[in-house]
Amino acid sequence: MAWTIGGVRIYVQESDEETGQILPRLQPLSGGTIIQAFGYESTTRNIQGLVVGETNKNSLKAFAQDSSSINFVTWEGLTHAGIVRKCQAKRTNTVCQTIDTTQATDAPVYDIAIEFFMED
Repeated sequence: MAWTIGGVRIYVQESDEETGQILPRLQPLSGGTIIQAFGYESTTRNIQGLVVGETNKNSLKAFAQDSSSINFVTWEGLTHAGIVRKCQAKRTNTVCQTIDTTQATDAPVYDIAIEFFMED
């Protein structure tokens, strides 16, 4: 089952999340480390998968250039919102694709890696 990112199908192979705090560290000359917490960073989600066709690949890459919020829907039907920070695409060597039946069998297949800043 495919995810959709801004309406574009992506066949996700891996998905992981990362979250953390904003912790500046001061090291005065006279003593030990002083740590000050300033809140937390937005959760980052990394998705790796396959996408079929030039149009779909170019649509996903365009999301990384306009900084607008997009929705993505997981295979469980959960909807999340986020901003695409980075999108990398690498064409795979295929003779005949049968992943996406809405595309031609000779359509190119790409390995896609997308990094999101989550809004929810």
